[in-house]
Amino acid sequence: MQKDWQTLLHASIPLAQAMQVRVQAQPDGRLALVVPLAPNRNDKGTGFGGSLATLATLAGWVETQRQLDQAGLGEGVEIVIQHGETDYLLPAEADFCACVLPLADADSERFCRLFARRGLARLTLQVTLYCGELQVARFRGDYVAKRADGA
Repeated sequence: MQKDWQTLLHASIPLAQAMQVRVQAQPDGRLALVVPLAPNRNDKGTGFGGSLATLATLAGWVETQRQLDQAGLGEGVEIVIQHGETDYLLPAEADFCACVLPLADADSERFCRLFARRGLARLTLQVTLYCGELQVARFRGDYVAKRADGA
């Protein structure tokens, strides 16, 4: 059964609803998170840096869960960000989106293998933020997945 990522995000993380995050499937199976500029703008009328960083963080959170789901390990998991770093390259002057860069198969397999064995694993993800065709920011995040108590 396909997960409704947008509903999950809005229910689990209220800020995602306030930002009006929309989830769009990409042809390669990955997901892009998109927000309108209006509720995510700063005093200059461009994308607020906090919204850019938050959108990237959410994209990584979804991708971490997606990796575990694909391996059949996604039930009863708690995912948190351990560290995140954003480089702002250009102002976002319109709606913007976040896309997680593809993971190497070896990295995905290692993450899922460690999680299956220990119930705890870390995954480092790279996220690119776009406004139209322009890359406006880059994000690197370390996510920790932990088997929930009783799972």
